[in-house]
Amino acid sequence: MKWVHIHIEGMVQGVGFRPFVYKLATWLNIKGWVCNGVDGVRIEAGGSPEQIEMFIYLLTDDAPGEANITHFHFEEVAERNAIDFRIVESDPTGSPTLLITPDLGLCDHCRAEIANPDNKRYKYPFTTCTHCGPRYSIIMALPYDRPFTTMEEFKMCEACQREYDNPYNRRHFSQTNSCPHCTIPVRLLDNQNIEIASTWDEALIELVRKLEAGKIAAVKGIGGYLLMADATNEYAVIKLRERKHRPTKPFAVMYPDLEMLRYDAELTEKEEEAIKNIQSPIVLTKARRNPRSGICLTEIAPGLDRIGAMLPYTALFEILLKAMGKPLIATSGNASGSPILFKDENAFNNLKEIADVFLTNARKIQVAQDDSVVRFTQSNQRIVMRRSRGFAPNFINPGFSSSSECVLAMGADMKSSFALQINGRVYTSQYLGNLESYESQEGFRATLHHLLMLLRARPQRVVVDAHPNYFSSRLGKQLAKQWHIPVVQVQHHKAHACAVMLENEKLKNSKPTLCVVWDGTGYGEDKQIWGGEFFLLDEDGLERLTHFRYFPAWQGDLMALQPRLAALYLCKDILDVTKLKDHFSEKEWLFYMKLIQSKPTHFTSSVGRLFDAVAALLRVCNYNSFEGEACLLLETMAANTYCNERYTVTWHENNIDTIALMEQIVLDINRDIEAKEIAFKFHYYLAEVILEVANRHSVGQIALSGGVFQNTLLVDLIHEKVRSHYNILSHRELSPNDENIAVGQLAFVAFNRRTKKSADLLSMNLN
Repeated sequence: MKWVHIHIEGMVQGVGFRPFVYKLATWLNIKGWVCNGVDGVRIEAGGSPEQIEMFIYLLTDDAPGEANITHFHFEEVAERNAIDFRIVESDPTGSPTLLITPDLGLCDHCRAEIANPDNKRYKYPFTTCTHCGPRYSIIMALPYDRPFTTMEEFKMCEACQREYDNPYNRRHFSQTNSCPHCTIPVRLLDNQNIEIASTWDEALIELVRKLEAGKIAAVKGIGGYLLMADATNEYAVIKLRERKHRPTKPFAVMYPDLEMLRYDAELTEKEEEAIKNIQSPIVLTKARRNPRSGICLTEIAPGLDRIGAMLPYTALFEILLKAMGKPLIATSGNASGSPILFKDENAFNNLKEIADVFLTNARKIQVAQDDSVVRFTQSNQRIVMRRSRGFAPNFINPGFSSSSECVLAMGADMKSSFALQINGRVYTSQYLGNLESYESQEGFRATLHHLLMLLRARPQRVVVDAHPNYFSSRLGKQLAKQWHIPVVQVQHHKAHACAVMLENEKLKNSKPTLCVVWDGTGYGEDKQIWGGEFFLLDEDGLERLTHFRYFPAWQGDLMALQPRLAALYLCKDILDVTKLKDHFSEKEWLFYMKLIQSKPTHFTSSVGRLFDAVAALLRVCNYNSFEGEACLLLETMAANTYCNERYTVTWHENNIDTIALMEQIVLDINRDIEAKEIAFKFHYYLAEVILEVANRHSVGQIALSGGVFQNTLLVDLIHEKVRSHYNILSHRELSPNDENIAVGQLAFVAFNRRTKKSADLLSMNLN
């Protein structure tokens, strides 16, 4: 008889892996045991050599669909005394190396059960199994077992316990298991904290009535509260905008089913796959001209032709949407600029001026998460807009160094996230918002300390952005001082470049790469505001080659909020500025006329501000009510046209001449060229810039990173213009925006260690 000890690492907890192992071993008549540990799943198995060979093969070949095996190791051991195969108690000791299973959307089996009147879980809102339901959001400790989750306080009824104990049941070791007989308590309250209903059946009836009457509901989901309203009721949508102080930012829409969504959106095959995926993200889809569901598209996504659509990803949402029979607005439960609310008392106190009713439940949320957002280009390239529920906190990438050093990277302040390198693994947090507000800063701290606690991590180095005033950088330096460890500062755009190279597993190769990093803002090494950067990455390191010509950045932060200022500052010397006068009040105009006569203290190369300037000149947008609004509106305008005329790429002292571009645009405006044609020509010009810079330097490939590359039209034009000449590297699992900065910071440190470019690492021992 042959005995082996098997150690499997990866995403192998919370996905039904132990029941799968048990059934496989029993079928093959193998003896031994399987258990969870903080380092994955461990198995001891005994049988004939042929049985063991087949067992090892099928463990990886037939593994559960939600599992992701990253390491598989086995070795022969001495014969054990066993008469059968068992699932034994989990081992909580050791150093965690497993991947933490994200929250999973509702599976088809559970969806069928809640729709079946003969099933005991018919219309039960917390129906889950080993293939779906909350995971990361309820974990308090590892390994992933019920006593270490927020489900610990709920005792299973006898029937659920039998399911839990039965290896041949889909709910064997389903840590979130419950049913109507051992239900998680539900309450429906009004915004005065008066109870309307105390059971799910009553709450559902009343909630549907309220929504149909145009009321706004705060509904507790997996990662926090969602604000929901009838998407076909114009009054309700406008009221939600007013109460939330969200004048134009698009709302996400949850549809009862895919069939209804098809009537409203021109879905591609890739978009359908993403919407149905177990990750259940919001997918930005092309809206039909006359959505048949009756949604108020102009109020839901003002000025845009996209619907941020998703399907119900919990049983509760599935039942609610079926009862409504129409789409619902489903936007994060927060006040404008604050993180999603997930604690019941905080949600009630902060949302009672917005929501008319609250649907809450007794299951605590340990980690807050927004819904993830993805979109696709016309050439079917996926772009992650927001990486959160369903994706976080894992980052599986074989291109990363397997260094044993524990390193914490703090990321940036806009689109914040952090990343942790530990035991040869990389974990990256969910999207944590803009760190300007105190609430967001506290959410960042809480999420960071939760992950450090889960992984029992003791960082040996902290990496921060070079910006001296970022909250994330200040916090990183404070933690380094507290832990008596060194700090490394990494320039913002260099982190972007390293992130995209790492994701494509190209960081270790020596092929010269043109890294194009375009975004709104980043603190440059010359203390100016970078954002239109070209780097050369090769075996010698990372070098800034060129950039867009600097232009003045008076009131730099304010310029990001007001595209009209970008237009004024860029064009003050190339057009009659009085043509911009109607963008300002009389008092403002006098102030800015005086300001632009003064000597600027800061300059910028930002492509994000170029988009803003063009949008303002074309009278598309004067104020950004949300980040990137002007860019999104300009893309929408340009996407529906084509123009054979081109803008000429010119140079100024080895940099792309920004002023010359604006002169051409102003000339077109004066020629009364249609705004949509100018918008298209601007996008096409940016694609040509990349090709021209690449042709000027000896590069083998081009890598793209930065928030500007969330623009699907631009990405498609770049591929159309460049791909026949160069291989193009883009982000795949990470977002192009600042959410990738933390991973890029880790990659930059690893890259510079390999190339021994220690001069690029600004280390400060704060002990």
